[in-house]
Amino acid sequence: MQQVTNQQKLKPWMGFVLFAVVMIVFRFAGAPLQVMWGLPGLVATELEFLVLAIVYALVFRIPVKEMFPIRKFSARDFFGSVCLGFGGVLFGLISVALVGIIYPKSLEGGDVQAIQSYIGGGVGYLIMIFAMAILPAVCEEAIHRGAIIANFRAIKKDWVIVLIMGLFFGIFHLSTLRFINTAIMGACLTYIVVKKNNLILSMITHFLINFVSSTMSFLSTFSMKQSGALPENAPAVQMTAATMKAALGLYLWIGIAAPFLIVIGLMLLNPESHKKIRFLFAGITAAVMFAGGMAVNISNTNGRQVAQSNFSYQVMAENTESLPVTFNVEEEGYYTVSVVAVNAKGEYFIRIEKDDGEFISRVDFSQGAILTSSQQLDLEPGSYNIFIINGNGSIGEHPTFSVQVNRS
Repeated sequence: MQQVTNQQKLKPWMGFVLFAVVMIVFRFAGAPLQVMWGLPGLVATELEFLVLAIVYALVFRIPVKEMFPIRKFSARDFFGSVCLGFGGVLFGLISVALVGIIYPKSLEGGDVQAIQSYIGGGVGYLIMIFAMAILPAVCEEAIHRGAIIANFRAIKKDWVIVLIMGLFFGIFHLSTLRFINTAIMGACLTYIVVKKNNLILSMITHFLINFVSSTMSFLSTFSMKQSGALPENAPAVQMTAATMKAALGLYLWIGIAAPFLIVIGLMLLNPESHKKIRFLFAGITAAVMFAGGMAVNISNTNGRQVAQSNFSYQVMAENTESLPVTFNVEEEGYYTVSVVAVNAKGEYFIRIEKDDGEFISRVDFSQGAILTSSQQLDLEPGSYNIFIINGNGSIGEHPTFSVQVNRS
């Protein structure tokens, strides 16, 4: 990795000390601010990291342009950084599900609830993006891939720097649930800076990762509140080991792209060391992930199916409902209700209620050529009815629906 002008002033042990200082500031200044002020506290915490990074550069008289290298980059470097970053994110999703299943208490972490409250707590979308995507991309990269990594630039083996900084970034988030996820992300962002010595590339990648995840969560929460599936004042959906188990199979299948994205990212960022056999290894890894996802999904449904129904009907008028799909719950617990619709143009909704008319939930379908919906509900023993309600643009259509209810 390229060294700074006054590299002799910076020793590896100083990187560990600086990281310890960052964690102390986070624990005793940043965390209390977030508890007291919420999202403004998060903003203040991020700015603390930026100030600390700048002060560190000034104290040791390291040129700012060297400690925080920002320069022009090529399209090859940009796409390589994005591929590597999002490949790491997909692997990270799998790790989150696995940790949630193996150690359910990790789902109770304060950081999880804090993030959910920021996303669903009523703040505007642009404010949320500023606090959760733009500021972390600038401030966290400045302290981690700027100030802290400067102390390790003299280490000759790049993989050692990547490993140390990855572990630092995982620890930094103070979350058992997200430790592996954020460590992978930190390692990917560090690799970008190690190979290209350009902080703007890691900042952009960090921003895009946070932007996509925050936007998806925001839209999902907003949609559920609009449909009535969540109360207006509820911050977000509570995660449980059951939801993580239900999600693991999906994450494994989505993650099939991860090994290929990582290989492509490595090839674009460091073409000199690329070997074609890496694509073979990526293919083998993807095949294992596909088989694993299938095994998990079979395990989730095997012997746990409560109800299944396939039906089709002609839509004659808006806001009418289908005949109910009835299922019985004999044991209290979590149940996953999945509905797939084909040839279903227009708007459709799913309403679930008890046989005595008690409202349970109402959700939209996801949009696309094939409409899908999956929700996990904590149900008491009793009889329940699932209705399909058609809305705007559905008159004259002849949709076909597949409904499945499984014990989570």
